[in-house]
Amino acid sequence: MPASAVPAVASNPSPCAADPFRSILAHLDDRAAGMGAVEAFRFHGDESRDEPEAFTSWTWAGLHARVAGVAAELRACGAIARGDRVLVAFPAGLAFIAAFLGCLAAGAVPTPVPPPRRRERLSRWAHIARDSGAAALLCAPELRDRLGEAVAEAGVAHILLSEAADPARPAPEPGAAWDQPGPGDLAFLQYTSGSTGAPKGVMITHGMLSANLEQIRHAFRFRPSDRIAGWLPHYHDMGLIGGILTPVRLGVPNAMMSPAAFLRDPIRYLELASRSGATLIGGPNFGYEHCLRHASPEALARVDLSGLRLAFSGAEAIRAETLRRFAQTFAPRGFRPELWVGCYGLAEATLCVSVTPPDGAGARALALDAEALAAHRIAPGHGAELVESGAVAPGIELAIVDPASRTRLPPDAVGEIWLRGASVARGCWGREDAEGTFDQRLDGQGGWLRTGDLGARVDGRLYVAGRLKELIVVRGRNLHPQDLEATATAAHPDLLPGRAAAFALDAGGDGDFALACELHRSACRAPRSAEIFAALRRALADRHGVLPARLVLLRPGALPATPSGKIQRFAVRDGLAPGGWLTPLAEHARAAPQDPQAAPPGALAQALRAAPPAVRRARLLAHLRAALARATGDDAAIAEDVGLFDLGLDSAGGVALVAGLERDLDLALDATLIYEHATLATLGDHLLGRLFPPDAPPSGAGPGQSAHAPLASENRAPQGARDVPASDDDDEAMRALEALLASDP
Repeated sequence: MPASAVPAVASNPSPCAADPFRSILAHLDDRAAGMGAVEAFRFHGDESRDEPEAFTSWTWAGLHARVAGVAAELRACGAIARGDRVLVAFPAGLAFIAAFLGCLAAGAVPTPVPPPRRRERLSRWAHIARDSGAAALLCAPELRDRLGEAVAEAGVAHILLSEAADPARPAPEPGAAWDQPGPGDLAFLQYTSGSTGAPKGVMITHGMLSANLEQIRHAFRFRPSDRIAGWLPHYHDMGLIGGILTPVRLGVPNAMMSPAAFLRDPIRYLELASRSGATLIGGPNFGYEHCLRHASPEALARVDLSGLRLAFSGAEAIRAETLRRFAQTFAPRGFRPELWVGCYGLAEATLCVSVTPPDGAGARALALDAEALAAHRIAPGHGAELVESGAVAPGIELAIVDPASRTRLPPDAVGEIWLRGASVARGCWGREDAEGTFDQRLDGQGGWLRTGDLGARVDGRLYVAGRLKELIVVRGRNLHPQDLEATATAAHPDLLPGRAAAFALDAGGDGDFALACELHRSACRAPRSAEIFAALRRALADRHGVLPARLVLLRPGALPATPSGKIQRFAVRDGLAPGGWLTPLAEHARAAPQDPQAAPPGALAQALRAAPPAVRRARLLAHLRAALARATGDDAAIAEDVGLFDLGLDSAGGVALVAGLERDLDLALDATLIYEHATLATLGDHLLGRLFPPDAPPSGAGPGQSAHAPLASENRAPQGARDVPASDDDDEAMRALEALLASDP
């Protein structure tokens, strides 16, 4: 499908839409010509943990030269024609920016994909390669072999590397000018990241992108003096458009760190914002919760947020309590509650739909009657609270619609959010709109997008109330219940096929989820519950990268269903609530997170040093068993030779495990540790080797010598890493954030 065949969405009259079209490449030209020596982007890698001031940066002129260099490389290879899709796979850092923009400059259609993790199946990458009809993969050298093989089997003919995008190499000489695209040309494909294994590529044209960037400029009231600090993933809409393309459009610098670095130690992100003079920070609600979990007094002392102009929250349900606690906790460090800005957006609208005006008043919260809200009505009262997602950006029409009758609802009603405007997509690549999502009609006019989100408008502000469908959202990741249920019932022969229900535990639509399964009648006499629960955890972690907070086994026929046999998931949730009418045969709840203050940093290392050498290994393995039990919910005996991931350890639990070991052992540990030492025995032996290297002085050393050598400087956890407590709620970026910032239906 050629790029020129994708029509731009008709523009609505607005202050934003009235501006003449200028592509993102034209704005990059402007940046290089007018402020070439000014810093554009800087990236703080994981290696800068022990050197907080260490970073790599590019100026606007340097970025422009690298983009031109990538475009020249793509043209010279002879494999890329105008409009060809190119998969772009890089870890977090500057190289992705040059690669993505270089594809645009070459007339190609970049299609960002996340870098795969070790042990991860590559079916998703192969699907995107086939679905997009990609002509090439442009990737980091370290991804070439593994990812290249997967996409080559899916029909991608060319695996390309770029010297111009490599930050370790000098910037090339300024290249030839590039052709400027038109507003109807396809800019990129944004693949939504559900759990079905069949993501869809939303088509974003240059006209849509230009319109949304102008809407972002207007809604956030950007100033020339603004500076951004970011950690969001570059391959999804908020990180890509908000963190990369918005700076290019406006000439605003962005100091960045990787999602994995943020999730290991979120206080480093706030330190980065402090040091870089950031005026804007932001992310999803769970990111602020993550900061709160790590906000020790020592960590707070390193943060200064007095220079902020706004802090935005979006991409998942905004919790009023989170905003209050963050404001209170960081008030001594200069944070003010009036800085809060709520926002709403989705990939199908390019990115931004609504934003709280940053006028010093802050995001509003409504105290509502919970029963009325459950009945889809807005009424003041108690029991429920919604935080605004802001005023609708100029150039976007928003309607609250009865999804059954497809008619507008009054202001006090909750209904489906429909959108129309110059930044709203018309469809997904190569797909018929079987679900009736795009180009729908309302009041006799077409062009409307059905978001699948529920919300209401009150006093000109949008309040998002949940999802129309039974989608489960965990840390911003969209999980389809039918996928979880199919995986679950295939996990053990005692489970009845097709008789399971997965549902969100949080009525607001974001948080943990539960899974209820029916047993075969013959299995009810003596349920093998521990074995079944372990099998369920392993299957869900392996296939979907998540673990349920609650697992329930029921007798056959216990799950309520419609006359046609469809399981009623919301009824199951009600039946399993306290005082509910469903009686489990067996159930298992995930262990509560470890108290971050339960033991001081380095306590385990001190205990091991004080212990006789003959018992150290046993004590360390006992600690690891307890930590794994918390991470997986499996309190059964864990053998030394069983694979950690065979126990049902998901990536969120893996990051929690590594972060906890860093703190408990006072060691700087790499996130890949649990992949390289993937059994209890090998992990324990590796850690003992780090704590007690072979050349350490033996027990009973001479006068003035300790029985064991102190930690070598290269083994010590840097200041700040010691402040990272273990938490079973910690997420690992490349799994938990895979679909964080794309509110796909």
